[in-house]
Amino acid sequence: MLNEPVSKYTDHRMTTIDSHFNVSDAAKAMVDSKVESILVFENSRVIGIVTIKDIFRDVVAKGKDPTKLTLKEIARKSIIKIHKDAKVKDAIDLMNKNDIRRLIVTNEERPIGIISQKTVIGNLGKFAAVLPELEIPDKIRCPYCSSLYDDKKSLSRHIDDIHIGKGLFEGNLTQAGKLGSIKTATNPRSL
Repeated sequence: MLNEPVSKYTDHRMTTIDSHFNVSDAAKAMVDSKVESILVFENSRVIGIVTIKDIFRDVVAKGKDPTKLTLKEIARKSIIKIHKDAKVKDAIDLMNKNDIRRLIVTNEERPIGIISQKTVIGNLGKFAAVLPELEIPDKIRCPYCSSLYDDKKSLSRHIDDIHIGKGLFEGNLTQAGKLGSIKTATNPRSL
């Protein structure tokens, strides 16, 4: 996937709006178009981008009125572009280097869509290795005597009381017969 062209993962649902419209208009356009960002145009030229996050961070969180604020005032002016034939790994590097989540994909200078981290990461799933399901036991087995317990606390109490408290770890085998599943050996080190 990383060596495939950006064009394969480009979202061509590009929504644009003129810079003199207000933030409320842009939010409505994003909802209607089901996109998370919108390109801002001025005199038939892209001058910036506005995302849902920008609206929340720069307008809503600061208590500004979205009906009185124009897109030109909040649009991110540093538009970073990538050619449609560039590799996905180059797009990821560019996004990371510039601490952004979207790039404008171009065919020469004309914007044809957007590639986002969300799109790239969402498509990584089809390349992921399937891991086997692991069975989670409903009981915990004591590593010393194989007795079963419902939880770690019970197992810990058992180990403290039986194995450590009875002196089995120190070689005292006088209490070993009371444990049932532990066999007494003539050489304590063989336990």
